[in-house]
Amino acid sequence: MTDSDRHTRSNATLLIVILIVGSVLLTSLVTPVAAHAYLSESDPANGEHVDPLPDELTLYFSGDGVVNADITLENPDGEVVSEESEIDPDDTQIVRVPIDDAAGDDGMYTVEWEVLADDGHTTAGSFFFAVGDEPLDRDAVLEAYEEDETDETIPAIEAGAKALLLVGVVGLLGIPAVAMLAVRPAFARADAAARSSVDERIGRLLAGAAGLTLVGAVVLGLTRSTALGPLSLETISQFVETPLGEAWIVQVTLAAVLAGLVTAAARGPLVKRAVHVVVFGGALAVAGTIAWTSHSATAIDQLEGAVVDFVHLLGAGLWAGGLVVLALVVVPVVRNAESDDRADLLARTIGRFSILAFVGVTLVVASGFVLASWHVPTADGLTGTIYGLTLVAKLVLAALALGLGGLSRFVLLPRLAADQGPETADGLRPASTDGGTERSSRDRSVSTVVRSIRLEVALLVVVVVLSGVLTSAPTAAVASGDDLVESTIEYEYDDHLVELSAFPATEETAGDALVLEADEPIVFKVAFLEDGGEAVASDQPVRLLASSDDGTEFEVELEETDDGTYAVVQPLADEGRWEFRITGAPDGSYVSEWIDAEVVPADEHDHDTHADADGGGHDDHAAGHDTHAKDHADHGGPEEATAFQTLLQFGAVVTVVGGVVAITLESLRLRGGRFDRE
Repeated sequence: MTDSDRHTRSNATLLIVILIVGSVLLTSLVTPVAAHAYLSESDPANGEHVDPLPDELTLYFSGDGVVNADITLENPDGEVVSEESEIDPDDTQIVRVPIDDAAGDDGMYTVEWEVLADDGHTTAGSFFFAVGDEPLDRDAVLEAYEEDETDETIPAIEAGAKALLLVGVVGLLGIPAVAMLAVRPAFARADAAARSSVDERIGRLLAGAAGLTLVGAVVLGLTRSTALGPLSLETISQFVETPLGEAWIVQVTLAAVLAGLVTAAARGPLVKRAVHVVVFGGALAVAGTIAWTSHSATAIDQLEGAVVDFVHLLGAGLWAGGLVVLALVVVPVVRNAESDDRADLLARTIGRFSILAFVGVTLVVASGFVLASWHVPTADGLTGTIYGLTLVAKLVLAALALGLGGLSRFVLLPRLAADQGPETADGLRPASTDGGTERSSRDRSVSTVVRSIRLEVALLVVVVVLSGVLTSAPTAAVASGDDLVESTIEYEYDDHLVELSAFPATEETAGDALVLEADEPIVFKVAFLEDGGEAVASDQPVRLLASSDDGTEFEVELEETDDGTYAVVQPLADEGRWEFRITGAPDGSYVSEWIDAEVVPADEHDHDTHADADGGGHDDHAAGHDTHAKDHADHGGPEEATAFQTLLQFGAVVTVVGGVVAITLESLRLRGGRFDRE
């Protein structure tokens, strides 16, 4: 064993120990999260009646913190009565909006909000409240609910820029690592022309990866800055003053330095090993800036989330980035080598690379399980959201690539080693003596390995691109929330059909009862229908009488709408059983029907569900403000894991254990030099 081999194996062992420790740490980071910034509650609350109009509006966000907020409040006349939004410096999930002192008219007030989150994505929505006893407008309420639904649109330019950035960083991580620890030791005994060709190709590959990193970083930041306004020097200046913009400046600077370094290395006599060490370190720093502004980092503890994303990127670099070196550097050089040396060179390189690939796969899969447990809390999220479907596609392609890697390592590599024949005392392979049959067998084995490597690389490039799409989409933890549905109960009454509909509802019906959420402004709609389905007008006012098991009662008159139905907006304060009574006189025939309802607690993560159904004054609501703030703080804490999350977490543990065993065995094989002698 040469000193070079000993040094290489010593470095590989040290790297293995560090990465195994990192992978073990992943198993403890399993807190559920929701990325992007979404409105969780407000003061005044959605649908609340207040009197008088408060001095300021307060919005509480869950998930990520807020970098920039554009929030407007319109009075009943459509005039903007809000001042500039103020992000709380001590808690960026809280935004306060002063209200003009002169704005105090009774009626419905509408809040339109759009925020830029720490992860670089914008979210928007609206809600409403009323001043005085004025009823809420049905059309405005329905419009607000429609706008408040999660937007799963993926910005194409941002996703493309992020994909370029990730592909570049994965290359900058994997290329120098594999070059130092696998390729150069494997080619140490090759001729000078082969070694020179390896260096030249690695240099070009590094330059391409550095270029992709720089272009992706620049375009990504410019795209994100447009959340503050049209692209201009002023907008960019405002963006770089935000924490997200500061991280972007660091990212672009590092990418530019790396691009300059690899360019200089290609033109000058710089020490190759030193260049590779610096490039790898710089790539780690760029990966750190990506992880620091990721979904996971900004939605939960900054350090924990960043660590998991960083480990995921590092693993991808060692696996995918290393394979790029095999496909675009080793394979072309091997094809130009002497026929008798091809299998030997390829087997040596794959043997040394396999240990790095095992480390990379372990880190990618283990951290992937952790990330999935955070961002896809239920199995439904895999099929019911764009994020989940993209993740499934990524997992399928990664599994195929992993299968090809296993084929290369455990089937094709032993076949290559068997085709090499024994070494002579001087470490060289004997020439073929069978008239070319043995050479033909080796060439076929080499060709099979080459095809497998190239296909695996193609699959992993697509996987990395899909990762860019994932980081630009709202996670399934947010997007897979309950859909807003309309629940309808029908009764036949004499010659008419009586319908009572409620929107939003948590499900269509529970038997013969409506299922509604407490404290949520609900649009009740009553329709009297003839046999043909035509709406019939009532000769008397249509009323909705309601009473709960807790003794709460109210009676409201419904307003006739353009489509011949009757509607009113009314929240329900008490949880439990309710009874609704509908009265009217379609075609002069008196109707009185009783309908049951079940009112369930509002999901604490739904957008702004804390409405004051009693119609109490703002002073009463303000008295409970500290409680709301405490609830908001609790929303960011750990929740009880779902069964699906527990399964994913178990998968992370199994992956780490299996990976440690595989890496240890592979390390022992490398130490024993078996890849050189098989």
